[in-house]
Amino acid sequence: MDALFHLRDMIASLDGPLVAALAARARLLRNDAIYAVNQTPPAGLDALATSYAKSRTLAGRVQLLRAPYLSVIVPRLCVPGDAPLEREACLAADIACLNAMARRLALSVHVATRKRQALPQTLQQAVATRNPDVVEQAITNAAVEADVLARVAAHARKAEATPGTIDAITQFYADWLIPLSRKIQVHDLLSPAE
Repeated sequence: MDALFHLRDMIASLDGPLVAALAARARLLRNDAIYAVNQTPPAGLDALATSYAKSRTLAGRVQLLRAPYLSVIVPRLCVPGDAPLEREACLAADIACLNAMARRLALSVHVATRKRQALPQTLQQAVATRNPDVVEQAITNAAVEADVLARVAAHARKAEATPGTIDAITQFYADWLIPLSRKIQVHDLLSPAE
């Protein structure tokens, strides 16, 4: 079995738990009051990808994802409001989402390693430019990304998410998770081989 195909299969298996966790979080109110302490602005995707790729622990990666999760993802998924009796459930759901997201994104580094080992001519030329945008364009596979989005929507329906939540989760993947995954791969492809 092709190593890259196997990694894509592993990523697909991690999408189910991540989508289920996001759908579960979307059923709860935002409860912004529980996040008022230690708010830090989220890094842009390029900076986040670099930090994420350099981090070697799940806990470190979860910490990097926390600020964008709270400022970008939770507002997209959850209705504003505060329900004091839901606060513990919100925190538990947030932990499940962050852990699932960190595990899924961790495989991006492995995908880049496999791509580096098999480096087709077009990717070799892109890497030789040392231009992150050129490399990102070379690794972007619209058909694979479309399959991921279809799979995510199917997982969300299976998790009994509302139509609005299905759209929000799919859009989160399209706008944030997939681009971040690509940027993590770009960082790894442009870093010296260890």
